[in-house]
Amino acid sequence: MTVRKSVTLSFLMAVGIILQLLESLLPVAAIVPGYKIGFANIASLMALQMYDRKSMWIVGLGRIFLSALLQGTLFSVAFWLSLSGGLAALAAMSLAVQTKWFSIFGISVAGAAANSAGQVLAITWIYQQYFMQLYLPVLLALSIVSGLLIALFVQLILRRIHYETRI
Repeated sequence: MTVRKSVTLSFLMAVGIILQLLESLLPVAAIVPGYKIGFANIASLMALQMYDRKSMWIVGLGRIFLSALLQGTLFSVAFWLSLSGGLAALAAMSLAVQTKWFSIFGISVAGAAANSAGQVLAITWIYQQYFMQLYLPVLLALSIVSGLLIALFVQLILRRIHYETRI
């Protein structure tokens, strides 16, 4: 890995941490419990577009662990929910890229939907409360909108900085 790539991935990880911390201050949970727009996914999606899947995983997992460490929630329920959703999202986006069928919009929506599903499964497993699965259809519908908006934002940023995407 070159120094330039390391610095860029570190910067993207820092941006993702800041976006995650700022998003935790927004009162969006009134729509559906546990719903977040997913601004922090901008960093992971940019790493994917600028470099490759491995870079996306580095930025995504690094962001999850470091933001939990900064918030003091490492190994708490919030951390496990974030990790389960993040792992599901990263896996779904990796598969979407590998198929070469999806644009940045499809990749982002796949990640957002998988994040919602991963978090609902985790909360169901942790608390053994199966009624939480009733929120999944609403969360999936909201994740389509979120995924499209995040992809549009990433596309606009990359166009603004004149970066040639790899996908």
